[in-house]
Amino acid sequence: MAVLQKIRKRQILLVSAIAAGLLFFILEAAMESLPSLLNQNKINVGEVNGEKLTTQEYQNLIDEIQTVYEIQGQSATGEDILNRIKDEAWQTYVQNQLIQSECEKLGLAVSDEEVQDLLRSGASQLLQIPMFMNQQTGRYDYSIIQNFVTQYNEMKNSGQQMPDEVEKIYKYYAFAQRTLRQQALMNKYQTLLTNCMFSNPVEAKQVFDQESNTSDILLASVPVSSVEDNKVEVSDQDIKAKYNENKEQYKQYVETRDIRYIDVPVKASKADIAQLEKEMQTSADALRAAATDKDVELAVKNSETELRYTNLLKTKNAFPMAIASRLDSVAVGTTTAPVFDAATNSYYAFRLVNRVQQADSVLFRQIGVPGNDEKVVAKTADSIFNAIQAGANFKEVAKKYNQTADSAWISTASYENAQMDADNLAFVNALYDMQPGQVRKINFSNGATVILKVEQSKHPVTKYNVAPIVREVRFSETTYNETLTKLSTFLSENKTVDAITANAEKNGYHFLDLNDITSSGHSIAGVHNTRDAIKWLFEDAKTGQVSQLYECGDQDHFMVVALTGINKAGYRDINKLKDVLKEEVLIDKKLAFISDKAKGVNDMAAAQKLENAKIDTIRGVSFNNPTFVPAIAASEPAISASASKTEKGKFVGPVKGERGIYFFQVLNKNQKSDKFDAKTEKSTLANRNLQYAAGNVINVLYRNANVKDQRYIYF
Repeated sequence: MAVLQKIRKRQILLVSAIAAGLLFFILEAAMESLPSLLNQNKINVGEVNGEKLTTQEYQNLIDEIQTVYEIQGQSATGEDILNRIKDEAWQTYVQNQLIQSECEKLGLAVSDEEVQDLLRSGASQLLQIPMFMNQQTGRYDYSIIQNFVTQYNEMKNSGQQMPDEVEKIYKYYAFAQRTLRQQALMNKYQTLLTNCMFSNPVEAKQVFDQESNTSDILLASVPVSSVEDNKVEVSDQDIKAKYNENKEQYKQYVETRDIRYIDVPVKASKADIAQLEKEMQTSADALRAAATDKDVELAVKNSETELRYTNLLKTKNAFPMAIASRLDSVAVGTTTAPVFDAATNSYYAFRLVNRVQQADSVLFRQIGVPGNDEKVVAKTADSIFNAIQAGANFKEVAKKYNQTADSAWISTASYENAQMDADNLAFVNALYDMQPGQVRKINFSNGATVILKVEQSKHPVTKYNVAPIVREVRFSETTYNETLTKLSTFLSENKTVDAITANAEKNGYHFLDLNDITSSGHSIAGVHNTRDAIKWLFEDAKTGQVSQLYECGDQDHFMVVALTGINKAGYRDINKLKDVLKEEVLIDKKLAFISDKAKGVNDMAAAQKLENAKIDTIRGVSFNNPTFVPAIAASEPAISASASKTEKGKFVGPVKGERGIYFFQVLNKNQKSDKFDAKTEKSTLANRNLQYAAGNVINVLYRNANVKDQRYIYF
């Protein structure tokens, strides 16, 4: 009792202590999670002109473009397509930020009314989708958008649950509206650029003359390739001078990585192939023994084929080439032996169930029989069928049941590659089995009934009913594990770049170099699902470090990566350009060597006697088109420039080109009969200048915008 009394006296103190402990625990957990909670929507994937793009904003852009793809009937799944969508979202964001920033400085903007005018006009291809089309006219109808937006807002304000399809269309509308605004702003900016690009009569006349005047020349070429490397010397000082001469060409604007890597694709073993051949033969035997349609369907299903069987007549276009190419050489009822097709890495066997001539297109009408009670539906269907059979007008009968029964064409191409359930199969088979003028009643599995009438059939083609067995050659789990174990063992015994380099080849691996990988790339060496390796290279890797072993591709590749170099943004290291620079210096020295040998050549006769000289007659040489020299299989602008200002009969040389030294004599001067029109030529020249400027403006804006792309960390 005394102890209990003491506890009671100290109860308040104990409770307070426990409460304080619990509070501290809760606060500690909250403080640990607070940064992630606060920053969840503030993590940046990129930056343009100081404007940051968060992960959530970027994901929203991706979602919008995926929606656009889906509504426009394009695929929005698969790694390659998703990567394209991610890049499209990023590039669109960057370009819009660049243009927006410039337009704000210039006072350019697009008003809401201008956007509404664009929506009303419907000129943009973005608006040419079925949801925005008038069903009667088949044309874009702005009132449909207005009604949709009104109804959407009413539903949202009333708290109604939005159907996914409605949300998708609204998201598309919002995207289209914003894109129209951005495009209009871009057009204003380009118009401003256009008005800045102008020409004058003097320049226009000069360019006109250059394009109108051509020369026919006799050309002597001494190619650089005719001089052996040991005839000239290239020093480190020469290489450094060449680097400094063209230093701006060697500037990079993003950081890159140089790597070495081993990529091991998992391939089917001989045992895997032998097992598949055995299974294919068993399946082909079962298909051959099938006595009924049901037996055929069951044999194909049990074969684990990758190409489903549909008891339907199709054209050759519906089948893989390995099957289509054999359909006319096989008798009906025959089951072929399994054959391997290297192009698709698959085995094929098939049974030709039937081969007939059948219409490619059928014109038909239909009436859906109304009602929920099966007996009532059956009675109504019989009544409709009998009336039409007795000569009643199909459309007039349809009107009684509030249906138009308009005629519609169906073609083989519209269904032969589609996945079809039993009802659709029955519907199509019935249509193509009927003769023009024939009426038929079709009962579906859900209790519905349709009355069909074929009006016309045309374009008979050969069709085939084919039961296929198609199996791709794949590796087994055993092969996968053996490949993994072998590579893991090798890497455990060779942990450094030097060790892997020394021992890779003797163990059957290739340790390959790959330079200038960017963080915006989606794969290494074209192998899917290597983003984790790229993230490691840019986030954690140290030069000389070897990565973990990555499973990548479509779970059919193993890859290990070693970081061999980091190339910072800025001027490229001269040592990494040494081979390229040496080659450029080598060409310069060889050109000088040829020029020295050609000193004293003052006429065409002497030029033709030069060692290694090649002679060509070239016609139509003009200033604006680089002259193609057959002797070196390349174009040389220097010849065009020299020939344009050389009179008939004159000799010129030596002319230093990019791949040789040249001498020529002008045989003839030609002039087009076109008359000079100053206005037209000035306009043409201004447009040409604009195209050149437009191609460089975005690049200049990009370089000045301090663009940061960190998508690789999160996406």
